[in-house]
Amino acid sequence: MYIPETPETVQFQARSLVTDPSPLANAKFVLDSTSVVGLLGGEQAMSAVALTQIHTQRKWLGWYNTPGENIPAVSGKGIEREMMYIDPALLYDGWSSGPVFKGIYSGTAMQETGPVASLLMKECIGISGTRINGRLTQSVNVTIAKLERNSHFQLQMKFRYIPLIGPLLPISVSLTTCALCGLYGEWYAFSMILLGILARGLTCVIIGSGNLLFVHPQSAKGSPRGDGILGCDHELVLLKGNENDVNAVTRGRFSFSFGSKHARRMVELCSFLLTTQAVAQLILVPQSNLFGQLMFVVSIAISSLYNMFSPSSDEVEIRQEIFRNVLGSRELKKFVFPNRCCAVVSLLLYSVDEKMSPVDLAKLKKIMDHFLPSGALAWEKWKEIVIERLERRQPLHFDDTHWNHQDLVSEDDRSLLKTLLEDAEVAYAAFVSNS
Repeated sequence: MYIPETPETVQFQARSLVTDPSPLANAKFVLDSTSVVGLLGGEQAMSAVALTQIHTQRKWLGWYNTPGENIPAVSGKGIEREMMYIDPALLYDGWSSGPVFKGIYSGTAMQETGPVASLLMKECIGISGTRINGRLTQSVNVTIAKLERNSHFQLQMKFRYIPLIGPLLPISVSLTTCALCGLYGEWYAFSMILLGILARGLTCVIIGSGNLLFVHPQSAKGSPRGDGILGCDHELVLLKGNENDVNAVTRGRFSFSFGSKHARRMVELCSFLLTTQAVAQLILVPQSNLFGQLMFVVSIAISSLYNMFSPSSDEVEIRQEIFRNVLGSRELKKFVFPNRCCAVVSLLLYSVDEKMSPVDLAKLKKIMDHFLPSGALAWEKWKEIVIERLERRQPLHFDDTHWNHQDLVSEDDRSLLKTLLEDAEVAYAAFVSNS
């Protein structure tokens, strides 16, 4: 029996109808989905994962597709063998390190402080201050922060999260796009969306099982006062309080703690899944047809939009709540001084009290040397006069006998000393009127 050969064009069309049933199977447009995914970032996704640590219910709402990304904050070097920590500063975009700190009496010098110091510094920058009139060179802001630890402070922190309709949007979109890819045989896109849902969901559950802890070094018995100056340049904050309160600001750290001995393996599994997803989506998503790639990009886009807008507002509230929990009530008083000399003298005035020993007062000279020029004869004589007045608990009022000093033979040095002493008087007058 003679069977005619099927034309090659007919065979090709038949294969296309079987293997490419998706709506855009014959489209010639090429979508660079990997570049699109690179723009729809994993940073917001990891930030949203971090929020599961402090929201008790949020860890169950992470079952949606997001770009794959490694967890850079995983560290197995915990205090104890069965503990491990994840630094939240690497997950939260806003938890940066704080500015430099110089202890007045303890001698502590830190080039980098903790996230609480960063939050306190941002709060001090944001408040308005009392402007002090005087010789204007370049204004310096000084904030006096009296610290008092919250009596209800808790080492472990949890916040109640009331789930709204928000998380249901990326979850439903991811599940819908995954189902559509399976329905139309877009198996590459189907597998990548499903892998993203599973990797993200498991990561939220595992990371969310840990606890957010706040720890800081405890001061030794008999330690000197903790007063110190935070910041540099034109924004200075005087921290006043005992050593433990100041340590909470300067050395306090937030850590995600996992108490199980299997925590390391579970978190490493999350990191492996997210890394595998990142590599696999670069290889497999381009193998899918246009419809599958569109479904993949749509699921990523919706989840990225949710991660971008929802956690950003949550983070601000959470940081403020943690800030209040750690420091409790605090009194902030801010001044805007016309020059740096006035600002430094003001810091010294607010640091001095009646219980200070002569040794403590001698340490004030080091603070002046740290923030002001040293070595010049007029500057050294000015510091000597101011420190002597503070030691004797005398007001900072001066006359021509002070700047016409016998050690100053140059008229320029005497004129400079007179100018610096007038700056000290301005700072003292502001101190008296605002005490």
